[in-house]
Amino acid sequence: MSTFPLAANLAAARATETPRVRTEDEAVTLAKGPVFLTMEELPEAFDRPEAAEVAVPDLYGTGLYELYFRDGAWRVSMRYWRPAPPAPVARTGEAAAKKPLGHARTPEDARALLGAPAELAQDVLPNLYVDHKQLMRRWGNLVNTGLGEIVEREGKFALAIRYWRPLHAPGIAAPLAPAERSELAARLAAPLRGEAPQDNLDVGLFENPAPENPNVVLVTDEGDGRFRGSE
Repeated sequence: MSTFPLAANLAAARATETPRVRTEDEAVTLAKGPVFLTMEELPEAFDRPEAAEVAVPDLYGTGLYELYFRDGAWRVSMRYWRPAPPAPVARTGEAAAKKPLGHARTPEDARALLGAPAELAQDVLPNLYVDHKQLMRRWGNLVNTGLGEIVEREGKFALAIRYWRPLHAPGIAAPLAPAERSELAARLAAPLRGEAPQDNLDVGLFENPAPENPNVVLVTDEGDGRFRGSE
């Protein structure tokens, strides 16, 4: 199994002193936050494969590099673990994608937002897309930064999102985060109101008040138009 450098950019990944790790879990532990395996093209172009072999001694056999021909020249890409940006903090993947409590780079930062120990998790969102292009239009930023991954589901594609969630014992709900407690208190204190004012009770099913005069009832489908109090 190949080992890959853990670095913030390609130049650092190519340095000999850069640490190398085998698995994502090891990379996450070393980086103290989310990482993703990326492939980036070296800036040099070569006129023949032999020149690439001289410039990149580990070109073959390590799994680090890939040689290919593009735009009239031979080029080399390198794989390495790269730290992802701060991940969303939430209880579920859907909440992480739509309304996170915040973003955190490390477990300590996530714990400060949650008010409880945190773990890095991955959930698949329920929405399915017919192809990669459709998914990328919606979630391209998450995929490009390594916080999202395209997975196949039921012959279509979905987004798997990485996020920090509360770490708690099985069967026991994690305590509410400070931001969640504040939001819950605000909702409990707010009066119950409908989205629109309630219609007057004497307006029938097929009738509506006239916009220019609320004392006139207009018929929308059945019945007779009349003034209020005319009967």
